[in-house]
Amino acid sequence: MRKRALEAISLKRVEALLLSGAPTSDERLVEKLTGVKIHGKDQKERMKAVFEALDVDLFYQLGVNLNVVWSDMKPRLIEGFFEDLREDFPFTDAFHVAYKNLRLRRTETASQLWVLERPFKNYEELLSYLKNYDPREHEPRSTSEIADEYEMVFQEYQELLGETTLYAGEFYLTLFTYLDIHIGLQMIARLSRQNPDALDELVSKYAQVARKHVEAWSRTGIKVFVSHDDVAWRNGLFFPAEWFRKHVVKWWKHIWEPVKDKDIKLIFVSDGDYRGIMEDLVEIGVDGFHVEWDPRFSRRDVEKLMEKYGCEKIFLLHPSYEVLSHGSVSDVEEEARWFTTLARKYPAIFFAGTPPSNPVNEEVFLRAWFSERHTHFKQV
Repeated sequence: MRKRALEAISLKRVEALLLSGAPTSDERLVEKLTGVKIHGKDQKERMKAVFEALDVDLFYQLGVNLNVVWSDMKPRLIEGFFEDLREDFPFTDAFHVAYKNLRLRRTETASQLWVLERPFKNYEELLSYLKNYDPREHEPRSTSEIADEYEMVFQEYQELLGETTLYAGEFYLTLFTYLDIHIGLQMIARLSRQNPDALDELVSKYAQVARKHVEAWSRTGIKVFVSHDDVAWRNGLFFPAEWFRKHVVKWWKHIWEPVKDKDIKLIFVSDGDYRGIMEDLVEIGVDGFHVEWDPRFSRRDVEKLMEKYGCEKIFLLHPSYEVLSHGSVSDVEEEARWFTTLARKYPAIFFAGTPPSNPVNEEVFLRAWFSERHTHFKQV
């Protein structure tokens, strides 16, 4: 419910468990859980039916090309430069900047594109490439032009979802993910050791592109903005926290100023375990976190995180991957009880969906969660 989400992101307690996005991609399971017929409708009708049936509070996704996402067109499986693949690429964002000059491949299952070849083969060629490369040249549009594109998407989803769901903007290529795509982790590491000024110059230039996109989103009327930057894998950050403080954190703050200036709630999301820089993110104004399922935190890990931040920050959380993938039915029921009890203790914990799991356990968890949804919250 949109109203419930607005109250929750302001850290007001609501008397229902909160849901972010559809908790499962299995529409047959949604029909079983809700009794609402979904199969057989077109894509827009299916989305509306799913979100209404499940009473989804909050939803975010990448900026999208509406002509692609609402069509049944299957992407062509070809290799080439971004210009060759762009026509049926579903996302807007700044992918045209990140993918520029790269040779790419599309697969059937990947939502994004695989990098096959960059325009440099070794470190010396990278240094030469960077002397003549400026990502700002590949985003010639004005902020207003970008805002028109994002507003069209925002209005489409708000009209579709109405008062059911609060639609949030998202920017995927905030900063580090752009670097990872365009020059790769190995070259990022080497630049920071051998030519840190060249790395910082590249970061500062791209930060201007990213800020333009964030400013554009801030003009659309959104109440929540989700900023994505993959900075970690399962066991921790790609680089030490001090590295991010030196090369990235101040630029994040710069990039996010447009949404912070308009009091739009800012949620950060990354794959992996990024707890090592969570306090830095808090200090520069992040209002909440989407913690993905892939770091596979223990219950105690999650509880400690909530004890530290749960009363003051928004959280989007997932139940345990191990339990839903490999646990017994009783294990899954216990996981649901623990998860819902945790959510009742804090003002803005959103259930962000089940991790990859076996169908039986997914259904058991969802039935348990929905059965508890409208119980009263215990006051902390």
